[in-house]
Amino acid sequence: MKMNFLKLTALAAAMVLGAAACSGCGRMKEDGATLELNMDNSWRSEKTLTGVSHSAMFSVGKNMLCHKEKTNGEQEFVRYELETGHYERFFSKTSETLEGVDRIQCVPIRLPDGNVGIINMVYRGVGGGEVEVRRRTMDVYDTQLQFLETREIPTDFFGGSYYYFNTTAIDSKGNWYLAGWDERTAPMTVYNSGFEEYGEIEVPYDRADRLFTGADGAVYAAASTWNERTMTEVHKIYKLDAEARTCEDIGVYMPNGGYWYAAGTQGYTFYYSDHEGIYGVKDNERTLVVSYLNSDFSTNSIRQFYPMENGDFVLFEEKNKNYWYATPRSQEEIDNTKLISLAAVDLSSDLEKAVIDYNRAESGYRIVVMDYSEYNTRENPYQGYETMKKDMLDGIVADIICTDGVNFESLATKGLFADWYTLMDADEEFDRSDYITNFFETHEYNGKLLRLGVSYRIHSTAAKTKFVGETQGLSLGEQLDVPVPDGMDRLVEDPADYMAERYMANMQTGCINRKTAQCCFDSPEFVKLLEMLNAIPTSETYYEKDPQVWESNNPWKDEQIMFHEFEIAQPIDLHSVYRAVFYDEDATLTGYPMVWDEGNGGMFETSFTVSVNAQSAEKAAIWDFMKHLLSEDYQRKLTEYMPVHEGALDYKLEEAEHMTPAATWGVQIGEMKEWETDILRDYIHGIRTCYYFDTKVYTVLLEEAEKMLAGDQTPEETAKMMQSRVSLYLSEQS
Repeated sequence: MKMNFLKLTALAAAMVLGAAACSGCGRMKEDGATLELNMDNSWRSEKTLTGVSHSAMFSVGKNMLCHKEKTNGEQEFVRYELETGHYERFFSKTSETLEGVDRIQCVPIRLPDGNVGIINMVYRGVGGGEVEVRRRTMDVYDTQLQFLETREIPTDFFGGSYYYFNTTAIDSKGNWYLAGWDERTAPMTVYNSGFEEYGEIEVPYDRADRLFTGADGAVYAAASTWNERTMTEVHKIYKLDAEARTCEDIGVYMPNGGYWYAAGTQGYTFYYSDHEGIYGVKDNERTLVVSYLNSDFSTNSIRQFYPMENGDFVLFEEKNKNYWYATPRSQEEIDNTKLISLAAVDLSSDLEKAVIDYNRAESGYRIVVMDYSEYNTRENPYQGYETMKKDMLDGIVADIICTDGVNFESLATKGLFADWYTLMDADEEFDRSDYITNFFETHEYNGKLLRLGVSYRIHSTAAKTKFVGETQGLSLGEQLDVPVPDGMDRLVEDPADYMAERYMANMQTGCINRKTAQCCFDSPEFVKLLEMLNAIPTSETYYEKDPQVWESNNPWKDEQIMFHEFEIAQPIDLHSVYRAVFYDEDATLTGYPMVWDEGNGGMFETSFTVSVNAQSAEKAAIWDFMKHLLSEDYQRKLTEYMPVHEGALDYKLEEAEHMTPAATWGVQIGEMKEWETDILRDYIHGIRTCYYFDTKVYTVLLEEAEKMLAGDQTPEETAKMMQSRVSLYLSEQS
């Protein structure tokens, strides 16, 4: 596909109050600033393959050879027709002549001449989980799956297994390459076509994770090592030669690691994938062939891919276990599609899935993502947020903006965002009273709903009622003042630096009043929290002290810890707290510890929030997208977050009363009780706080906390510095 950069232009506005934000999808000025969205290598999902497992998938013409799971849990080797979805049991030549054996295992392998080998292990069980290999063969078929010949393989050639799919390969001369499975640092062993050993090949990197045969008939090794500077695993590709026993570095270096490898088609020697897409390698140069971003597939979800001879791919989606037949999107299709731009940093998986589902529906619009996380560096992990904010202040504003992690107030004051309430109220089919209105209210700014979430989790704490009383929503100070009996800890303790990271992120919610742009980090309650952190050793010496030892697997039930922190992603989670943590003893929802809170101490944390560009020409289409996410049908299907639609919430609560959940902490907790669903419903409607996180505030708080833990300042001095720096920052933003 030819290069195609869709330049979504916005007026370069001055950085002053009231700067006008221009639509992310309209050209306003030829010499203006641009938001470049790359639609190169955008692929479409033609259809989902059903009824197959991911075990040993292998493409042959318009067929896939794979293992299909039967109703009894066993697997059978089948041929799957991609065009019709039909499959039938595939009997290899060896399996047709079975006598006096227990089982046969079949695994397909691409041979360098283009034919297909079915490696068979015929065996019988000898007890204790051990097997006796009776015969090994490789049945050879052409690309039409017509049988050609059977080649015998020594019964002990692959050791105790039938075939190591990832660490065995054959080159065009029939030489075999075997890398150790249990000890990958061991040298690779190579054999000729007669299974006579040549010797060993040393791979310079730490270990050979994958062997594969390229379209040129050579065998390649993907080898990995640990990069101490980036703290990530990195990969290199080496070209192997069994006869010369050499290992050539071809210069293909993968800083993000490699997930899957396969012989190339369409002139490429081989393909490999990472979290961004599929690359083709030719003449030792790599080219991005499939970009997951702005295709119909989730980044970080595709793990296996299977190239077809015509250049298409079958992709296996790890999270939902779907197989997709993928074809390149044509330039004509791209040119004839109306685009809606979406800007984000580290696009959440939930929003990404919603975008993919919307794009697959082919409404005539397509949401195209600009992910600013590409600007993040190890030295500045928040560079993406800073870059996106600067772009918006310069007038480069997408149609939809994911505002998570960005200082929202500093952008809202510039008039960049439209009011979602206006879009809701203009829609005669939409009724705000169908929703948990206090959820919307926690996201308001100056009475307007300038950012919108569609689902949430609830953060809270609980403790036995006999210790804390029956009042919900104890403040930070009240929780810290609760008398703790001898032998009991107030909460689970970690090294002070670890706890500081958690509290400096979460206490922004409880110490910043977003409505007034004020903070209270110098309050007595927060100082007391700092004193508690300062009394705990840091990770350098924490593990040298006597370890915390709790005599039971449930220290809350047995009164060794008072407060239990938890989150509710589905209604049954609250039942788990009552049943599996406190064993049905009276417990009170004490709420997340906050200084400022108007509600019951509960805290909403949304899966994502988005704002709409006030100048976007596509508000109607954007609202259709968001209205679908707010629909009762969509909300009922949420599995990892709670619904904001009242009808969907009632459905979820009733469902929890009739479901049999898995054991929690080894406790069979049973169905949720009606009184528990009543408490949860009331608790949700009493929440008045949403999770607040600002990267700049977090950096400031952590810097000052680290000074305190290093002994450079007292908790009181730390609180004053936090208050001073955060107050100045908040006033600058508002």
